[in-house]
Amino acid sequence: MGFLVVTVVADVTGVVLLGSARGLERPGHLLAGVLALLLGFVMFSYATRTIPAGLANAVWAGASIVLVLLLGRIFLSETITAAQYVCLGLILAGTLGIYLLGRTPLS
Repeated sequence: MGFLVVTVVADVTGVVLLGSARGLERPGHLLAGVLALLLGFVMFSYATRTIPAGLANAVWAGASIVLVLLLGRIFLSETITAAQYVCLGLILAGTLGIYLLGRTPLS
């Protein structure tokens, strides 16, 4: 589980850094973003040693979507509508459901 958390944090960090790089205007942000995303992919490969790949990917994707949108709102001054907040809640609920239900066998 720890590797999956690092994967999400690295992915979110990389996306926010790439967003703040503004193309090639800030090459340091661009390079740091690419390196953070690379770290995320490596950590994902470690995470899949103990968590099924489908479950790990669902949690990674859902958590990343929610966190990137919220951090984009905070650090990049992006706007989020009330309807988008509702949808973020649904994504978060679905991600938690997939994770919690995926941990117990149904047989």
